[in-house]
Amino acid sequence: MRRLLPLLTLGLLMAAACAQSQPDQSHGLVLGAIYPLTGPQAQGGQEELAGVMAALRLAQSTGVLKQQIRLQVVDATSPQAASSAVDELVRDHHVPAILGTYGSTLSAAASARAEELKTVYWETGAVADPITAQRQYVFRTVATGSSLGRMAVTFTHDVLLPKMKPVAPRVVVLRVNDIYGRSVGGGEESLARELGIPVVDVIEYDPRVYDAESIAARIAADRPDVLWDVSYLDDGVAIWKALLRQGVSLKAAIGTSSAFCMPAFSQRLGAGSVGVYAADKPDAGVSPAALSQSGMALLAQARSQYAASNGGAQMTIPAVAGFVGGWTLFNSVLGGASGAVTPDWIRAAALTVDVPQGDSINGGGVRFGGAGALDEGQNTRSAAVVGQWQAVGVMKIVYPAAYATGSPMATPGTQSG
Repeated sequence: MRRLLPLLTLGLLMAAACAQSQPDQSHGLVLGAIYPLTGPQAQGGQEELAGVMAALRLAQSTGVLKQQIRLQVVDATSPQAASSAVDELVRDHHVPAILGTYGSTLSAAASARAEELKTVYWETGAVADPITAQRQYVFRTVATGSSLGRMAVTFTHDVLLPKMKPVAPRVVVLRVNDIYGRSVGGGEESLARELGIPVVDVIEYDPRVYDAESIAARIAADRPDVLWDVSYLDDGVAIWKALLRQGVSLKAAIGTSSAFCMPAFSQRLGAGSVGVYAADKPDAGVSPAALSQSGMALLAQARSQYAASNGGAQMTIPAVAGFVGGWTLFNSVLGGASGAVTPDWIRAAALTVDVPQGDSINGGGVRFGGAGALDEGQNTRSAAVVGQWQAVGVMKIVYPAAYATGSPMATPGTQSG
C-alpha cells in the first residue's frame, strides 16, 4: 500500500504536521518523506514522522533555516510501495532528498531505489545493516541492527552473567527471517562467539505465517537460560504469550526494537511484560548524565515542540529517533543552504557533520562514515541502550551506566531464577 499525502490527518501528526505537507509551489525546498502511517507498523511510523516534523518546526521557528522546507509525505506499507514512492517523489516533486522509513524492509527497498536515482536517502529509524552498505547517497542517523544485537549480548555478558549460575548459560536466538531479524540476530551470534557464550539454537520464523505455540515448545525443549528475541510487535506478543502459557522458565529475555521496547508490548502483556529487557535506541527519558548542556537545552525544545502538536504526548523511541534524524538534516546540513540544493550538495555537506557525543537529544552525536569507508553514511556516534519493563507501562534504562535511569530488577514470573 502506498498513498501520497498532501495533507496528513493521521493520529499523532495533528494539524501542525498537516500544514507542513500542504503543497505550496511558490517558494521553498521540497523534500520527500516515506513512512508506514497505516498498517501494522503505523504507530512507530507516525511517531517517527512526528519527531521529524517537530525538528522541522523548531528549525523554522528558530531561524536555523534560510529557506522554507516542505515535506511531501507518502504512506507506504510494503517494500514495493516504498520503492515506487521514491520514483514518484523524484519524478513529480524533484526532491533532492527523502527522509524515512522506520521499517527496515521498507527502507531496504526505498534506499536502494534512491541510490539508483542518485537521490539522498536519509534514514531516521530503520536499523538493518545493509541499508547503508556500499551506497554513496544513503545516510542513517540511528544505530545498526547488529549494534543493537551486540548491545544485548554485551549487557548479558557484563551485567547478567556474573549473577547467574551456571556462569556460561544456554542461550537461544529467536528472530524473524528478514533483513531486520538477520541484522540484529547476526550481531548477537557474532559477539556471542567472540565472548564464548554458547548459543544452543537459532530459530527463524516468518512473521506473517507462524505457529506461536510450536515456537514456544521448541524454545522450551532447548532449555535456555537466556532468550535473545528479534520480533515485530504482533508476533512478539503472540510468542511471549505462548511462552507464558507453557510455563517456559528463563533467567532473562532481551528483545530489540520494533516490539519489546514499545509501550503496546507492555500494555498487551500486562504483568507478563515485567522484567523483560529490550535493546534499542533511547527515548526522551535518557539520564541527564548522557547529555551535554547543549543536548539538554535541545531536548527541552524538542519535547515542547513535540507535545504542542501531539496532544501533550511524551517523545517515544521512534519520536526521538525521528527528531535526531530530522534535526541533523535541517540544522547541521541544510541550515546554511540558501541557493539551489542538489543531492550531491547534501551528500557533501552531510559528510562534514560533526556533532559531539551528548549533543543529540538521545545522548549520542553524529559523525557519518566517510566516502569509501565500509561504514560510509552510517552514524558512528549513534546511541543504543538496554531498558527493562519494571512495571506495566514503566520502562527504565538500565545500561549503559551513563544513560541509566534505574537498575536491573529481579525478573519475576516466566523469567524466574
